[in-house]
Amino acid sequence: MAKQRRTNNAKFNGNSNTKSSQARAKHKQGTSSKSKNTVEIYTALGCPHCQYAKMYMQMNKIKFIEYNLDRQPGDEKKFLAMGGKKIPLILVKGKILRSWNQSAFEKAYKS
Repeated sequence: MAKQRRTNNAKFNGNSNTKSSQARAKHKQGTSSKSKNTVEIYTALGCPHCQYAKMYMQMNKIKFIEYNLDRQPGDEKKFLAMGGKKIPLILVKGKILRSWNQSAFEKAYKS
C-alpha cells in the first residue's frame, strides 16, 4: 500500500480560501507575475535603434522584457509569428510597434 503524503496545500486539505491558494490562483492567471504595463522588445546585437529603445525605457523606469534574437534563437518563432521583419519589434499593451519611434511608443504606452 502506498504511503500518504502529508501536505500543507490548501487544495488537498479542503480549505481553498487561504491566502496562499488565492496567491497561487492569481499567479496562474498571470496578474501577479506580469504587470499590464510590461513591454516586450525583440532586439539584436549591434542594433542602434534597439539600444536607443532600451536606453529610453531604462531612463524612464519602464519595465520591459528583452528577447535578443542573436542570444536566444528560439525567440525568433515568436518574432516571426508577430509579423517581425525588422528590429526592434516592440509589444506594448497588445499593440505591435515595428520599429523604434519615441512618440509612437509614448502614445501606445500611455493609452
